[in-house]
Amino acid sequence: MKSGSPAVRPPQELPPASFFACFAAAFAALALLWMPWVLLKQVDAFLAFLTPAELARDIALALLVLAVPALLLAALSQLVALVAIRTGTSLRVAGGTAWAVTVLPVSFLCLWQFGSASWAWLKLTINPDIALSANTRLAAVIVIVLAVLAMWRLGKLTRVMARVVPVLLSLRGPALLMLMLAVAWLAWHPPRVMGWGASAGAAPAVMAATARPARPDVYLITLDTLAAEDAAVCGDGPTRMPKLRALASRASCFERHYATSNFTTPSTATMETGVLPWTHWGVQIVAKMAPAMHGQTLASQLRAQGYEAHSISANLMASPRHHGSFDEYDSQTISPSPSLGLKPRVALSHFPDTTLPFWLSGLIPLLDTLDVHLFPEQSPFAPEQTYEAARPLIANAKRPQFLWLHTLPPHDPYLPPPSTKHKLLPAGELDRWSQLLGMTGYGAAQQGLIDKHRLRYREAIMGADESLGRFLDELDRQGKLDNALVIVTSDHGESFERGYIGHAGEWLHEAVVRVPLVIKLPGQREGHRISTPVSLADVVPTVSDLLGLPAIAGVEGRSLKPALLGMPLSDQPVFTMAMERQSRFRPIRDGHYAIIDGPFKLVLHAAESRAELYELTKDPHERQDIAATSPAVAARLRATLERRLADAERRRAAQFDNTRP
Repeated sequence: MKSGSPAVRPPQELPPASFFACFAAAFAALALLWMPWVLLKQVDAFLAFLTPAELARDIALALLVLAVPALLLAALSQLVALVAIRTGTSLRVAGGTAWAVTVLPVSFLCLWQFGSASWAWLKLTINPDIALSANTRLAAVIVIVLAVLAMWRLGKLTRVMARVVPVLLSLRGPALLMLMLAVAWLAWHPPRVMGWGASAGAAPAVMAATARPARPDVYLITLDTLAAEDAAVCGDGPTRMPKLRALASRASCFERHYATSNFTTPSTATMETGVLPWTHWGVQIVAKMAPAMHGQTLASQLRAQGYEAHSISANLMASPRHHGSFDEYDSQTISPSPSLGLKPRVALSHFPDTTLPFWLSGLIPLLDTLDVHLFPEQSPFAPEQTYEAARPLIANAKRPQFLWLHTLPPHDPYLPPPSTKHKLLPAGELDRWSQLLGMTGYGAAQQGLIDKHRLRYREAIMGADESLGRFLDELDRQGKLDNALVIVTSDHGESFERGYIGHAGEWLHEAVVRVPLVIKLPGQREGHRISTPVSLADVVPTVSDLLGLPAIAGVEGRSLKPALLGMPLSDQPVFTMAMERQSRFRPIRDGHYAIIDGPFKLVLHAAESRAELYELTKDPHERQDIAATSPAVAARLRATLERRLADAERRRAAQFDNTRP
């Protein structure tokens, strides 16, 4: 080396592993390499449902949250290096170990996210129905780990890190600038944080309680993914839910009850508001209800009448934390669960007016995969966890209660409890979570396998019924069941037909949208069966009417009180829809919409301007499209549906057309 020339670090030599250097490298990787792939994967959804200010707030908060694991990795790297030095390791090796602790985890996360985004793109461009099994995902993890170990054994790991670390450190300036801008933006646009500030409406509710006579407790119990045909609650034939049927025998059982959408968020938002998805606009996994819905929920109405209002949900998408109505309850919690994948989502739900739980939880992408193998044969989302969380609330009630409990089974994974497993499908087939397909398309040759999935699903229904029965029996022993208003229903069903297993997407056939509805009045002893089509949007106005309260402004459902009292219920059109791809900032021209009127059901695919018509009394599984042979019926139903869509479009334009530049 010539005298006076700058020192040149050998290629395999790493820069000093200071705390700040390790933090800066980890944060740069997460902020500038990992997060863009997360945003890219869901960019359409963000642009369709978030204003620029909301998206900027969520990105800023994400950057602040990403600083936490970067700090933890930096601290861990220093601790490991210190221990290594104390045990006699050289400074060079200790520094390399510190960099390994920092670089390897973030590199893995970036590679995983890149692979996940690439796979999502391949599905969209090649075959939307292809899927990766849990075993394949785990195998990918094992291959990456083995590759790292091989590089370490061959002495190549330090050389690779010596190339990676300088690149990451070169990005620290832009990354840290982004972090400072994020802090400034959040100081200007702070997000709500759970637990800060008093719950709205608590004081008026207590005052109202002293001036009104005692009212019945209201228990709304929703079982996720419960198809009416598979549950078989109403009637006298075979049933998979004997406990719920026992309740129905002294209640009103609705044979043709329709969810307002085909997945959780839009249907459960309807349960809160009594309006259809095209009005509340909680229609996508990252979409919260429209601001106009604030204060227009059943919980807020009942609290104003002196009720306690509590929500306990095993599905974050069913929770008021996700809908944006979290401050209209005295409490809203997520059911305890040993699931690793659920934990970061629950933690991030403490920022309830943001979208963080549904994209930043990808920071720990291994957890969902690990769940599949940590809980191979028993669901980590057992209904008992929700009912157990409700017991202290019931025991400590000081006022009449509105209690909304949302359990997850029989939602996939179809892992029944031991008491019902193998009652329909013998042991040795589909016993483990890793053997289940999940939501995906399938070919005709796979129908036999799908039918076996349906048997496991029905066993999960039987297990959910046992748990529900134990909870109802406990309410009965405490003397709370008889005088309560009890409503049991679901957010959507499940498909095992038409080439698709699961729910969501564009599917609106009966298996996905027809769900049970059982309503027991206080003191009711005599049961009723109602065959008139009704809607999940009817639940809110029905509760208001039964309690003698005025209907909440703008509800699109109707009161079912006449039917509950044994009187005839007039026919009215019922609507259900799938609007995941319809932006709230664009005119309504996308989405899939169904109208059920008497025996007929018309499904309109708006983007294609194509409609299907079925006569359900003759064709309950919708195998024969009669739109061409019954043009008058098709035209009448389509005209009714398009009038309602036009009304919805006017409301959409009034709410959102001036909210984006």
